[in-house]
Amino acid sequence: MSSTGDPDALSREELLAALAERDAVIAALLAEIEQLKRRVGMDSSNSSMPPGSDGPAARAKRAKKPKKRSPRPRGGQPGHDGHALAWRTTPDQVTIVCPPHCAGCGHTLADLEGKVGARVQVFDTPPVKLQVTEYRMVQVACPACRRTTRAATPAGLAGPCCYGPNARAATALLACAGHMSISRAADLMGVLLDAPVSTGFTGGLVKRVASRLASFETALKERLRAAPVLHHDETPARVAADDQLLYVYTARAGRLVWFGAADNRGHDALDGFGILPGYRGTLVRDDYAGYAKYDKHLAGVQLCCAHLLRSLRGIGELDPDGSRVQRCWTEPVMSALTDAKAAVAKARAEGATAVEAEVLNGLRTRYDEAVAWGIATNTHRDWPRGRHPGYTLARRLQTRAAQVWRFTVDFAVPFTNNPCEQPQRMVKLHMKIGGCWRSVRTAARYCLIRSYLGTARNHGIHPLDALRDALAGNPWMPPQTA
Repeated sequence: MSSTGDPDALSREELLAALAERDAVIAALLAEIEQLKRRVGMDSSNSSMPPGSDGPAARAKRAKKPKKRSPRPRGGQPGHDGHALAWRTTPDQVTIVCPPHCAGCGHTLADLEGKVGARVQVFDTPPVKLQVTEYRMVQVACPACRRTTRAATPAGLAGPCCYGPNARAATALLACAGHMSISRAADLMGVLLDAPVSTGFTGGLVKRVASRLASFETALKERLRAAPVLHHDETPARVAADDQLLYVYTARAGRLVWFGAADNRGHDALDGFGILPGYRGTLVRDDYAGYAKYDKHLAGVQLCCAHLLRSLRGIGELDPDGSRVQRCWTEPVMSALTDAKAAVAKARAEGATAVEAEVLNGLRTRYDEAVAWGIATNTHRDWPRGRHPGYTLARRLQTRAAQVWRFTVDFAVPFTNNPCEQPQRMVKLHMKIGGCWRSVRTAARYCLIRSYLGTARNHGIHPLDALRDALAGNPWMPPQTA
């Protein structure tokens, strides 16, 4: 009871307790608001979210951001292999075009000889018309035993009518690498190549190609496990069932590219693919915890610095208006990493095998000091659940510093995991157009064929030739050396 004797009046201690409780609630709500603002503001520029998931606000923010003009001129850069039309010294056909009349007086010039004044070469395809070849297997009676023998049907033919290897390969290419539905691929075969294949034939052809690639996938995984530097990544995808999610995995080493699909993002999938178990080289990856179990068997790990830069940028955006609490350490870390990338590029261009020790030590000092400041700044900072994300990121950068800076001591290791993420763009494009896969099995089938076509093309093999060989039961195999 208060000193006034009023039982309804609160004591000073009770008022202070009520105020403290109110302040605690306000602090918790402010921290939750900060967390929600961070979640809403996350996009591909400040997190590991794919660009395809960006909403209208993120795209508008990207449009307002001033674009940096590159110092390089537009178009192909020096050393780039061009793909323009090249003049042929021996054309397939020559057409002589003569002037009918004199441009001055109008006199007829027909049947008069002249000399070539200009040349133009036109590259075009002849009109495509389905060609039908009939095979007639002759049977002959033996004059000795009078037994009749018929010639064997050539391999790959089935009667009474069937499509040939070129039509089958073209259909499989449209269905597997054309980013279109099975029915659309069948329709285009009839429109463009005069081969009105059915939807059932097209879908069955995709399944047939995948069934012939088991030996290729085994050989590809063996080559990947033997590579000194291996890139690995994964991305989510959708299945027809609303409650089901799958993941498309990618592994790459040089010109070798592998895709796989699984219904989980865990050790069951990673072990089941048979690439990371037994790998002993340097793995380039993001900081997904599922990869950590393989680290003790590896020669080294390089964390994708592009992911880290986006995470640092996202933490810097947590600053209240006019404050630089987070940017005072995230920007120096980003600057140290980008300067280290430039130092490696400069050393490599000069033919050196390592960055100068004094330069590298200075960059590491800047990095370590900024990360330590980030830990100290966010150690006791409130957050609704767990530690503040700035503290979590700073601790990760400190404990995994050797995996962040691996690219500075081993020039065979790149700064980012882009070589593995770039092939995934075609998978995401296929998913964007199709919407989803019918099942994990059909996604795995697509990934296997994509692995075959991508790796073969990287080695200079034409996709149609690769598919013809696969359908004939003799798929192209990756060479021993990547």
